[in-house]
Amino acid sequence: MPEKVKVHEKKQKWYGQRDINVMLGSPLNYNYSIQLKYYKKIKPLLERMFKETEKQISYLFESDISDKFFNEQYAQDASIASQAKIVTNKLISKFGWLFNDKARQISESMMNATMNVSKSNLKDSIKQLSGGLSIKTGFLTGDLREITKSIVEENVSLIKSISDRYLYNVQKAVLRSISFGNGLKDLIPQLSKFKGITDRHAKNMALDQTRKAYNSINRARMEKVGIGKFKWIHSGGGQLPRKDHIEMSGNIYSFDDLPVIDKRTGERGIPGQAINCRCLMVPVIEFSE
Repeated sequence: MPEKVKVHEKKQKWYGQRDINVMLGSPLNYNYSIQLKYYKKIKPLLERMFKETEKQISYLFESDISDKFFNEQYAQDASIASQAKIVTNKLISKFGWLFNDKARQISESMMNATMNVSKSNLKDSIKQLSGGLSIKTGFLTGDLREITKSIVEENVSLIKSISDRYLYNVQKAVLRSISFGNGLKDLIPQLSKFKGITDRHAKNMALDQTRKAYNSINRARMEKVGIGKFKWIHSGGGQLPRKDHIEMSGNIYSFDDLPVIDKRTGERGIPGQAINCRCLMVPVIEFSE
Protein backbone atom coordinates (compact mmCIF):
# COMPACT_ATOMS: atom_id res chain seq x y z
CA MET A 1 0.00 0.00 0.00
CA PRO A 2 1.79 3.22 -1.13
CA GLU A 3 1.99 6.13 1.27
CA LYS A 4 -0.26 9.13 0.88
CA VAL A 5 1.15 12.50 -0.10
CA LYS A 6 2.34 14.52 2.88
CA VAL A 7 3.34 18.17 2.88
CA HIS A 8 6.52 19.42 4.50
CA GLU A 9 5.86 21.61 7.56
CA LYS A 10 7.78 24.52 6.04
CA LYS A 11 5.67 24.28 2.89
CA GLN A 12 2.45 24.24 4.91
CA LYS A 13 3.61 27.31 6.85
CA TRP A 14 4.62 29.11 3.64
CA TYR A 15 1.19 28.52 2.13
CA GLY A 16 -0.55 29.53 5.35
CA GLN A 17 1.30 32.83 5.56
CA ARG A 18 0.18 33.71 2.05
CA ASP A 19 -3.44 32.62 2.48
CA ILE A 20 -3.13 30.10 -0.37
CA ASN A 21 -5.37 27.04 -0.28
CA VAL A 22 -4.17 25.23 -3.39
CA MET A 23 -0.85 23.41 -3.80
CA LEU A 24 0.42 22.74 -7.31
CA GLY A 25 3.03 20.36 -8.60
CA SER A 26 5.01 20.92 -11.77
CA PRO A 27 3.28 20.24 -15.13
CA LEU A 28 3.47 16.63 -16.29
CA ASN A 29 5.13 17.26 -19.64
CA TYR A 30 5.14 14.72 -22.45
CA ASN A 31 8.34 13.04 -23.56
CA TYR A 32 8.68 13.64 -27.30
CA SER A 33 11.49 11.10 -27.69
CA ILE A 34 9.13 8.25 -26.71
CA GLN A 35 6.56 9.46 -29.22
CA LEU A 36 9.22 9.70 -31.95
CA LYS A 37 10.64 6.23 -31.17
CA TYR A 38 7.16 4.76 -31.46
CA TYR A 39 6.73 6.25 -34.93
CA LYS A 40 10.26 5.27 -36.00
CA LYS A 41 9.53 1.63 -35.17
CA ILE A 42 6.48 1.73 -37.45
CA LYS A 43 8.26 3.66 -40.23
CA PRO A 44 10.33 0.72 -41.64
CA LEU A 45 7.15 -1.35 -41.93
CA LEU A 46 5.53 1.48 -43.85
CA GLU A 47 8.48 1.93 -46.20
CA ARG A 48 8.59 -1.79 -46.94
CA MET A 49 4.85 -1.85 -47.65
CA PHE A 50 4.95 1.26 -49.86
CA LYS A 51 7.92 0.00 -51.86
CA GLU A 52 6.53 -3.46 -52.51
CA THR A 53 3.04 -2.19 -53.30
CA GLU A 54 4.32 0.27 -55.88
CA LYS A 55 6.56 -2.41 -57.37
CA GLN A 56 3.80 -5.00 -57.67
CA ILE A 57 1.28 -2.54 -59.10
CA SER A 58 3.81 -1.32 -61.67
CA TYR A 59 4.57 -4.90 -62.70
CA LEU A 60 0.88 -5.61 -63.01
CA PHE A 61 0.32 -2.84 -65.53
CA GLU A 62 3.61 -3.10 -67.37
CA SER A 63 3.92 -6.87 -67.73
CA ASP A 64 0.69 -7.58 -69.61
CA ILE A 65 -0.15 -10.12 -66.90
CA SER A 66 3.23 -11.86 -67.12
CA ASP A 67 3.80 -15.32 -65.63
CA LYS A 68 6.53 -14.08 -63.29
CA PHE A 69 4.09 -12.15 -61.12
CA PHE A 70 1.34 -14.73 -60.78
CA ASN A 71 1.24 -18.36 -59.78
CA GLU A 72 0.83 -20.92 -62.55
CA GLN A 73 -2.52 -21.98 -61.12
CA TYR A 74 -4.17 -18.88 -62.54
CA ALA A 75 -5.34 -18.98 -66.13
CA GLN A 76 -3.33 -16.90 -68.52
CA ASP A 77 -6.43 -15.47 -70.11
CA ALA A 78 -7.69 -14.04 -66.81
CA SER A 79 -8.64 -10.40 -66.97
CA ILE A 80 -6.30 -7.78 -65.59
CA ALA A 81 -9.02 -6.83 -63.08
CA SER A 82 -9.09 -10.30 -61.57
CA GLN A 83 -5.30 -10.43 -61.51
CA ALA A 84 -5.23 -7.02 -59.85
CA LYS A 85 -7.53 -8.39 -57.14
CA ILE A 86 -5.20 -11.37 -56.68
CA VAL A 87 -2.11 -9.18 -56.37
CA THR A 88 -3.65 -6.71 -53.93
CA ASN A 89 -5.20 -9.48 -51.80
CA LYS A 90 -1.76 -11.04 -51.50
CA LEU A 91 -0.36 -7.70 -50.36
CA ILE A 92 -3.18 -7.29 -47.85
CA SER A 93 -2.51 -10.75 -46.43
CA LYS A 94 1.28 -10.39 -46.35
CA PHE A 95 1.43 -6.98 -44.70
CA GLY A 96 -1.52 -7.68 -42.43
CA TRP A 97 0.54 -10.55 -41.03
CA LEU A 98 3.73 -8.46 -40.83
CA PHE A 99 2.12 -5.51 -39.00
CA ASN A 100 0.31 -7.94 -36.71
CA ASP A 101 3.60 -9.68 -35.93
CA LYS A 102 5.35 -6.46 -34.90
CA ALA A 103 2.44 -4.60 -33.28
CA ARG A 104 2.63 -6.06 -29.77
CA GLN A 105 6.37 -5.58 -29.44
CA ILE A 106 6.08 -1.94 -30.56
CA SER A 107 3.12 -1.27 -28.23
CA GLU A 108 4.72 -2.87 -25.19
CA SER A 109 7.98 -1.00 -25.79
CA MET A 110 6.09 2.30 -25.85
CA MET A 111 4.18 1.37 -22.69
CA ASN A 112 7.31 0.42 -20.74
CA ALA A 113 9.06 3.66 -21.68
CA THR A 114 5.96 5.68 -20.81
CA MET A 115 5.64 3.96 -17.42
CA ASN A 116 9.22 4.92 -16.57
CA VAL A 117 8.79 8.55 -17.62
CA SER A 118 5.54 8.78 -15.66
CA LYS A 119 7.29 7.43 -12.56
CA SER A 120 10.08 10.02 -12.77
CA ASN A 121 8.00 13.05 -13.80
CA LEU A 122 5.23 12.43 -11.28
CA LYS A 123 7.76 11.91 -8.49
CA ASP A 124 9.39 15.28 -9.29
CA SER A 125 6.00 17.00 -9.53
CA ILE A 126 4.83 15.67 -6.16
CA LYS A 127 8.16 16.63 -4.62
CA GLN A 128 7.59 20.24 -5.70
CA LEU A 129 4.00 20.15 -4.50
CA SER A 130 4.89 18.78 -1.07
CA GLY A 131 7.86 21.02 -0.41
CA GLY A 132 10.60 18.46 -0.95
CA LEU A 133 9.08 15.27 0.41
CA SER A 134 9.42 12.23 -1.81
CA ILE A 135 6.95 9.45 -2.48
CA LYS A 136 7.16 6.26 -4.48
CA THR A 137 5.39 6.49 -7.82
CA GLY A 138 6.67 3.39 -9.59
CA PHE A 139 4.15 0.97 -8.11
CA LEU A 140 1.98 -1.24 -10.31
CA THR A 141 -1.48 -1.88 -8.85
CA GLY A 142 -4.20 -4.14 -10.20
CA ASP A 143 -6.06 -1.15 -11.66
CA LEU A 144 -2.92 0.15 -13.32
CA ARG A 145 -2.19 -3.29 -14.79
CA GLU A 146 -5.63 -3.30 -16.38
CA ILE A 147 -5.12 0.22 -17.75
CA THR A 148 -1.75 -0.63 -19.30
CA LYS A 149 -3.10 -3.89 -20.71
CA SER A 150 -6.04 -2.06 -22.29
CA ILE A 151 -3.77 0.60 -23.82
CA VAL A 152 -1.42 -2.02 -25.27
CA GLU A 153 -4.33 -3.91 -26.84
CA GLU A 154 -5.72 -0.70 -28.33
CA ASN A 155 -2.34 0.15 -29.84
CA VAL A 156 -1.90 -3.36 -31.23
CA SER A 157 -5.24 -2.99 -32.99
CA LEU A 158 -4.37 0.48 -34.32
CA ILE A 159 -1.01 -0.61 -35.72
CA LYS A 160 -2.57 -3.64 -37.38
CA SER A 161 -5.18 -1.41 -39.02
CA ILE A 162 -2.58 0.78 -40.77
CA SER A 163 -1.74 -1.74 -43.49
CA ASP A 164 -5.35 -2.74 -44.05
CA ARG A 165 -6.49 0.85 -44.48
CA TYR A 166 -3.70 1.68 -46.93
CA LEU A 167 -3.95 -1.49 -49.03
CA TYR A 168 -7.75 -1.53 -49.27
CA ASN A 169 -7.57 2.03 -50.59
CA VAL A 170 -4.89 0.93 -53.07
CA GLN A 171 -7.02 -2.01 -54.17
CA LYS A 172 -10.06 0.17 -54.82
CA ALA A 173 -7.95 2.70 -56.71
CA VAL A 174 -6.40 -0.02 -58.88
CA LEU A 175 -9.78 -1.46 -59.80
CA ARG A 176 -11.18 2.01 -60.53
CA SER A 177 -8.21 2.82 -62.77
CA ILE A 178 -8.83 -0.37 -64.75
CA SER A 179 -12.56 0.27 -65.15
CA PHE A 180 -12.68 4.02 -65.67
CA GLY A 181 -9.18 5.45 -65.91
CA ASN A 182 -5.92 5.33 -67.73
CA GLY A 183 -4.22 2.58 -65.75
CA LEU A 184 -0.85 3.39 -64.18
CA LYS A 185 -1.01 7.02 -65.32
CA ASP A 186 -3.95 7.61 -62.98
CA LEU A 187 -2.56 5.40 -60.23
CA ILE A 188 0.83 7.05 -59.68
CA PRO A 189 -0.55 10.24 -58.08
CA GLN A 190 -3.10 8.14 -56.14
CA LEU A 191 -0.39 5.93 -54.66
CA SER A 192 1.64 8.99 -53.71
CA LYS A 193 -1.41 10.48 -52.01
CA PHE A 194 -2.17 7.29 -50.05
CA LYS A 195 1.46 7.05 -49.02
CA GLY A 196 1.46 10.56 -47.56
CA ILE A 197 -1.87 10.06 -45.79
CA THR A 198 -0.77 6.76 -44.27
CA ASP A 199 2.57 8.12 -43.08
CA ARG A 200 0.91 11.14 -41.43
CA HIS A 201 -1.72 8.90 -39.88
CA ALA A 202 0.95 6.62 -38.38
CA LYS A 203 2.89 9.57 -36.96
CA ASN A 204 -0.19 11.25 -35.50
CA MET A 205 -1.31 7.94 -34.02
CA ALA A 206 2.07 7.45 -32.33
CA LEU A 207 1.99 10.96 -30.84
CA ASP A 208 -1.66 10.72 -29.82
CA GLN A 209 -1.51 7.27 -28.25
CA THR A 210 1.65 8.05 -26.30
CA ARG A 211 0.06 11.16 -24.80
CA LYS A 212 -3.08 9.22 -23.94
CA ALA A 213 -1.08 6.42 -22.30
CA TYR A 214 1.08 8.86 -20.33
CA ASN A 215 -1.78 10.78 -18.76
CA SER A 216 -3.87 7.66 -18.13
CA ILE A 217 -0.97 6.22 -16.12
CA ASN A 218 -0.41 9.53 -14.33
CA ARG A 219 -4.06 9.68 -13.37
CA ALA A 220 -4.06 6.16 -11.90
CA ARG A 221 -0.91 6.86 -9.90
CA MET A 222 -2.11 10.27 -8.68
CA GLU A 223 -5.37 8.82 -7.43
CA LYS A 224 -3.53 6.00 -5.69
CA VAL A 225 -1.46 8.43 -3.61
CA GLY A 226 -4.47 10.56 -2.75
CA ILE A 227 -4.25 13.31 -5.38
CA GLY A 228 -7.79 13.63 -6.68
CA LYS A 229 -7.57 16.88 -8.61
CA PHE A 230 -5.58 18.39 -11.44
CA LYS A 231 -5.13 21.74 -13.14
CA TRP A 232 -5.75 21.86 -16.88
CA ILE A 233 -3.02 23.57 -18.91
CA HIS A 234 -3.60 24.29 -22.60
CA SER A 235 -0.58 23.45 -24.72
CA GLY A 236 -0.74 26.66 -26.73
CA GLY A 237 0.21 24.69 -29.83
CA GLY A 238 -1.62 23.27 -32.79
CA GLN A 239 -2.92 24.97 -35.91
CA LEU A 240 -6.55 24.53 -34.87
CA PRO A 241 -6.69 24.76 -31.06
CA ARG A 242 -9.95 23.73 -29.42
CA LYS A 243 -11.68 26.83 -28.09
CA ASP A 244 -13.19 24.95 -25.16
CA HIS A 245 -9.77 23.56 -24.17
CA ILE A 246 -8.37 27.10 -24.19
CA GLU A 247 -11.22 28.16 -21.92
CA MET A 248 -10.49 25.23 -19.59
CA SER A 249 -6.84 26.19 -19.20
CA GLY A 250 -6.04 27.15 -15.60
CA ASN A 251 -9.16 25.52 -14.19
CA ILE A 252 -8.98 22.83 -11.52
CA TYR A 253 -10.96 19.62 -12.00
CA SER A 254 -11.62 16.48 -10.00
CA PHE A 255 -11.06 12.96 -11.29
CA ASP A 256 -14.48 12.20 -9.81
CA ASP A 257 -16.14 14.89 -11.94
CA LEU A 258 -14.20 15.20 -15.18
CA PRO A 259 -14.81 18.08 -17.60
CA VAL A 260 -16.40 17.73 -21.03
CA ILE A 261 -13.54 17.48 -23.51
CA ASP A 262 -15.70 17.24 -26.65
CA LYS A 263 -18.87 19.33 -26.69
CA ARG A 264 -20.03 17.64 -29.86
CA THR A 265 -20.19 14.17 -28.28
CA GLY A 266 -20.38 15.12 -24.61
CA GLU A 267 -17.29 13.00 -23.86
CA ARG A 268 -15.63 13.69 -20.50
CA GLY A 269 -11.96 13.13 -19.81
CA ILE A 270 -8.47 14.33 -18.94
CA PRO A 271 -5.82 16.22 -20.95
CA GLY A 272 -4.42 14.18 -23.82
CA GLN A 273 -7.49 11.97 -24.07
CA ALA A 274 -9.18 13.69 -27.00
CA ILE A 275 -7.67 13.12 -30.44
CA ASN A 276 -4.68 15.44 -31.05
CA CYS A 277 -5.04 17.03 -27.60
CA ARG A 278 -1.68 18.23 -26.29
CA CYS A 279 -2.96 19.78 -23.06
CA LEU A 280 -1.16 19.01 -19.79
CA MET A 281 -2.08 18.04 -16.24
CA VAL A 282 -0.72 19.60 -13.05
CA PRO A 283 -1.24 17.64 -9.79
CA VAL A 284 -3.28 19.62 -7.25
CA ILE A 285 -3.99 19.35 -3.55
CA GLU A 286 -6.41 21.74 -1.84
CA PHE A 287 -5.97 22.46 1.86
CA SER A 288 -9.68 21.81 2.38
CA GLU A 289 -8.88 18.19 1.55
